Amino acid sequence: MKTITCCKVVSNEEFINVLPSRTLSFDDVPNKISDYDLNALEAGKQLARETKGSLTALSIGKSSTLDSSKIQKDILSRGANELTLVVDDSIELLDSLETAKAITKAVEEMGEYDLILFGTGSSDLYSQSVGTQVGAMLNVPTLSNVISITVKKDNLLEVKRALGNRVQTFEIAMPAVISVSSEINVPSIPSMIEIMKAGKKPVNKLTPDFSNLKSSVEIIEELAPEQQERRKEVIEGDDDESIDALVTFLKKEAL
Repeated sequence: MKTITCCKVVSNEEFINVLPSRTLSFDDVPNKISDYDLNALEAGKQLARETKGSLTALSIGKSSTLDSSKIQKDILSRGANELTLVVDDSIELLDSLETAKAITKAVEEMGEYDLILFGTGSSDLYSQSVGTQVGAMLNVPTLSNVISITVKKDNLLEVKRALGNRVQTFEIAMPAVISVSSEINVPSIPSMIEIMKAGKKPVNKLTPDFSNLKSSVEIIEELAPEQQERRKEVIEGDDDESIDALVTFLKKEAL
């Protein structure tokens, strides 16, 4: 069974600084694998082990992000046998539809596959639609918000999907595209041996023709919410009088 897991590399939001002008500073902000794609990588690793198959990680982005050996090793240490990169600075600002077109083109160049995995959404934009659109473009069975995948006989998958407070069970044929929920697993932390082995795994680069893709996203302004000064109101004591004072204050401030 050949599985492809798509993973996006994003800015680590913990290190994004808010300047006094309320603009965002990305200076010296490190990159990371999108949180939801860690679940997809873990699911791909588990399926590869169960079926004695292969797992290829696929990532698309700009050179300053994907040419990092640290990021490449991080992806490969999470169970992938190899990493395929599509490095193109012209596709940095794509909406979900154009991103899906780029991924579809890359997958078609990669050749045969049985299953393509996505996270529910990306940590930065979280459109939750790229995986579904890729499945539609490839014209294969597609499911989202999946919490369980079981490989059956005759090239079939039993897939469970959470829908509100209900769980739906499907049987679908491969090849297929599945977007997994964060409920499907808890991503494991790579061991030292896995990290060391990652440096020896192959990294392949594709150069599809993206001349027909159009960057429809234009960043006009980035503003963080205006910070408000704390009131610093302190009510000391644990007697009835102090409790009454607290309740009165909360009612007054409509909190």
